[in-house]
Amino acid sequence: MKQWFLILWFACFGMLQVAQAQKPAPKIVQRDYDPPQRNVRGGGKVVKVEYTNHKMIVFFVAEDRDEAQRATIYGPGHPNCWRLFDTKSNQEYALLYIRNIKADGELVESILDEPRGIRLRDVRTITCEAHFERPGKNVRSVNLIEQDVERYEGRVDPRDPFGGVSSQWPYNVYDLRVMVYRDDLSNARPPVRKTPAKPGVKTTRPPAQKPAPKAVPSDSVVAQKPPKVPAKPAPAEKVENFGSNVETGRTYRLNNLLFKQSAYEIEPESYPELDSLVALMNRNPIMEIELSGHTDNVGDPKLNVALSQKRVDAVKSYLVNKGIQSERIQTRAYGGSKPLADNSREETRRLNRRVEVTILK
Repeated sequence: MKQWFLILWFACFGMLQVAQAQKPAPKIVQRDYDPPQRNVRGGGKVVKVEYTNHKMIVFFVAEDRDEAQRATIYGPGHPNCWRLFDTKSNQEYALLYIRNIKADGELVESILDEPRGIRLRDVRTITCEAHFERPGKNVRSVNLIEQDVERYEGRVDPRDPFGGVSSQWPYNVYDLRVMVYRDDLSNARPPVRKTPAKPGVKTTRPPAQKPAPKAVPSDSVVAQKPPKVPAKPAPAEKVENFGSNVETGRTYRLNNLLFKQSAYEIEPESYPELDSLVALMNRNPIMEIELSGHTDNVGDPKLNVALSQKRVDAVKSYLVNKGIQSERIQTRAYGGSKPLADNSREETRRLNRRVEVTILK
């Protein structure tokens, strides 16, 4: 009996593997081989770009560099990961994940979808596929930037026998062509042609008549199904508005710091409230805070988490530029998991695009 159970289990497992292997990949609707681009020293090259209806897939190659390649490929969410910028509006498009990272033709990592680095040492050629959110229809060129500096230094490498500092040239590519947006024409089907009626024969169809409603006696009760009420998202914990009187351990909402949909730039009208937070931290030099970022529920949840992280990073940068030490500020990203208001209407959905501050110390 036990043998038959094992045989059945292995058969089901094999069928599942075959089904997964046969699962169709996202349809490629456009390809661009050797696209125009501006390369810099040590920046590598894009050899091909593929497009689906929702993604831009960049095939990247770095080889024959001036120094031995001791590089690190960073996943989405890491401070040194690739970023894709529209060259005109500077709009950023998110890195979703990186596939098929190879060193000298050998597979090192099949998929990298978390904020960590894949370290590569003493290799001649590095190739990978970077999957990005597809740029908008009016975008014609983008910059693929890992770090917008000539060279960046890392921390002391404990595995280096000479105690050297891990560093590398950023894998940057500029003015990379973006093909004119074209979908797979799934919404452009030709209209259905109606068969013309034979001449001389006129067919008419009597108008449909609605059945008359049944009369219900005035003293009778008609059983009706109650209408379905859509489930409301679980509200976030109640927080207070930010002010001059704050207490350790409590969370306060920055009411005058609202974001446009899918954006993380701070609007000038938000500065007074942020300046109040700067003044509060200057009056309390040992105060430490945590900034938590939130979005509405529009779009992919993973992208919303990344967007909320960018929002708290923007607020932290503002505070640091005003003189607050970076070590006094922690950040967390929740995406759309903790809404304050109903997400069904824009008037209330905008309230969920927010940053909150928790007084840690």
